[in-house]
Amino acid sequence: MTNQLSKDLLSFAIDRPALLEALTDWFSNPQQDPKRTVLALIDLTQFSQINRRYGYLAGDKVLAELQERLSGIPKYPIACRRIDGDKFALIISPILSIQLIPLLANKIIKQISNPFNIGSETLFLEAHIGFAISADCHQPRLEAEKLLLNSEAAAKQAYSQGRPYCISEASATHRAEHKIALKKTVLDALSENSFELFYQPQIRLADGTPQGVEGLVRWNQSDHGVSPEELIGIIEQSGRMDEFFAWTLQTAVRESALWRGQNITTAINLSASCLHSPGLFETIESSLNLWGAEPSDLCIEVTESTIQQDLDYGFQVLKKIKQLGVKIAIDDFGTGYSSLEYFKFIPADELKIDKLFVLNMRDNQIDMDIVKLILDWGKRFGMETIAEGVEDAESMELLAALGCTYAQGYHIGKAMPADQLSQWLSSYPTAVLPLDKP
Repeated sequence: MTNQLSKDLLSFAIDRPALLEALTDWFSNPQQDPKRTVLALIDLTQFSQINRRYGYLAGDKVLAELQERLSGIPKYPIACRRIDGDKFALIISPILSIQLIPLLANKIIKQISNPFNIGSETLFLEAHIGFAISADCHQPRLEAEKLLLNSEAAAKQAYSQGRPYCISEASATHRAEHKIALKKTVLDALSENSFELFYQPQIRLADGTPQGVEGLVRWNQSDHGVSPEELIGIIEQSGRMDEFFAWTLQTAVRESALWRGQNITTAINLSASCLHSPGLFETIESSLNLWGAEPSDLCIEVTESTIQQDLDYGFQVLKKIKQLGVKIAIDDFGTGYSSLEYFKFIPADELKIDKLFVLNMRDNQIDMDIVKLILDWGKRFGMETIAEGVEDAESMELLAALGCTYAQGYHIGKAMPADQLSQWLSSYPTAVLPLDKP
């Protein structure tokens, strides 16, 4: 049905009824999830001036090209209709999360703002966009009309406020309700142990041998469209981060038994609220004892921003954990406000270079200099370094030549469940880098 709608409705003629018919058909299809449908109303600004200057034929060519650009934004367009002289409506479904609308808006704005050519002249378009998200689809035709009206009202609001886009108030209410429902779903999942840990491998650059893994939380209910960052944020705001960290720790220590004895360190992330939890040390110690793991098998990763919220207390906690024999890594190093004043006292074993610097270092000299600086800091302060975001062999070889200790990224291996990681470790070739460090 989707393909047929695309063929029938991606036309250039002005046809508001056809748009409403497309929406109605879409909402009536029991095989689709209409509650994930968004309608973007694109209202071009002062397009009549183009018609007056270049003529209607030239203006229509520009509009036809714009419609073609808009139609290419979603992978499977439901409909892209010109519903008025200078208005387009774009239907997209499914949209996995309301939080993706700003990204969608940016894509639309980019297609509109790219230059158009009329003969030897170049012109630029501007527009205001109104977004509406479907809610109750028990009455398909009524919901179609309401969605169009709401998107038009949002576009007018964007125009009156001088903003590039607005989301309709009705959709904003729906978004708030969605957040409440999502929070309940996340917390129910926490209570029901519906989360799982995936593990991304790390290798030693000197000889290519696996040396560690990072535990990353995944939610098997992927249809909710919740990113790991959003998931952690919801749990943090709910005040249940201690419970979540305890689950993460217990799971990591228990599942790491599959590779225990292979000199593989398992790392998990520690949030700011957990760092200040009075029972943190006891939670770590009891988990290690319960599952028979050595403290050196575990690494706790904290970000700079987490430590800097309370340096004195944070250092005390990390020092106590380190004295237990657990490794400490500073995650996303270089993205916070690094200071030598606190850095010389930090009880850490490893610095993790943020992937933003690693991904761009071969094309951006500033990022390259930052990577070199962090590597130099690590050497001077007796810390090992881990580069995140290593996605190709060239970057891995460059990091090895620069003296980076470890690497982590898609080129080495994606995050995977514990049993798959165990198989990966048993089959991964050693000495993959036939390099001699300078």
